[in-house]
Amino acid sequence: MKRRLIIGSIISLIFLFLAIRGIRWSEFVSVLGDTRYWILLPAAVLTIIGHYFRAYRWKFMLLPVKRIGTWSLFSATVIGLMANNLLPARLGEIVRVFVIGKSEAISKSASLATIVYERVVDVFALLALLWLMLLTSTGPEWLQRSGLIVLGLNVALLFFLLFMERYRDSSAKLMNYVARPLPESLRARLVGTLENFAQGLGSLRDGKVLIPLAAVSVLVWLAPILRAYLCFIAMGIDIPFIASISIIVLVSLGSMIPSAPGYIGTTQYACVLAMAIYGVGKGEALAYSILFHVTQLVPNTLVGLYFLWRAGMKFGDLSKRY
Repeated sequence: MKRRLIIGSIISLIFLFLAIRGIRWSEFVSVLGDTRYWILLPAAVLTIIGHYFRAYRWKFMLLPVKRIGTWSLFSATVIGLMANNLLPARLGEIVRVFVIGKSEAISKSASLATIVYERVVDVFALLALLWLMLLTSTGPEWLQRSGLIVLGLNVALLFFLLFMERYRDSSAKLMNYVARPLPESLRARLVGTLENFAQGLGSLRDGKVLIPLAAVSVLVWLAPILRAYLCFIAMGIDIPFIASISIIVLVSLGSMIPSAPGYIGTTQYACVLAMAIYGVGKGEALAYSILFHVTQLVPNTLVGLYFLWRAGMKFGDLSKRY
């Protein structure tokens, strides 16, 4: 645990350095001084609304296991997100499984399976947003052409996972053969991850489940996109709405990189990169990244701690357990 915290902190410092390097501090201070901070309040509320939609989507995924109220799932969701902000090693998903298992008496394996389903849906949603971002980019022509490449990769990945789901034994053998040059532990993890994703995709082939999941997933991703755009308005940054999609895509991709708790550093650099596409200066982009991050960190932490207390648990219960 301590080793992961140290490594994550070093990585965060590296990304913070990259985000700050060459910044014009006068621009940074000026933007913060001109910000209409009251607009950040509805942006923070959108963070929580997005989590409610995520919990509602989780409810659909758990229907084959047990019918659970949305508020109970919302509680587990925000507690898990709070844990991601305060605990190392991205333990939020494990904490979420622990909390819902304790409150609703469902098995860890069943909860973990639904989280795999979530990842399947979110991966394709993220790839679709990435495709849209690249295709509509006003940047260099090579960046726009990248949108078509991402779309092709998205379709190829979909067919590949469908093949794995339909022919599990054969595809597992094929993956093991292709991944032979990799170390055994890494090969096993890679094959296991792909098998889990394929299994999750197979469970979503039922139209009665897929259609409502797709509809709610739009709301799950729309909430943070609108939050990003509200932060633009609050800071008087005049760039297209598509830029808010770019922010969410790159921040989401950055969250996959190991870092200190709360995604510090990776979020800042992702925002700087995304806004550079639209000609925003580094000082302005860094200021934006901080306020955008605050509208996520503060509500996640406060609401998560409240629901942890409401569930009769203490933060020490989580930190000692994990």
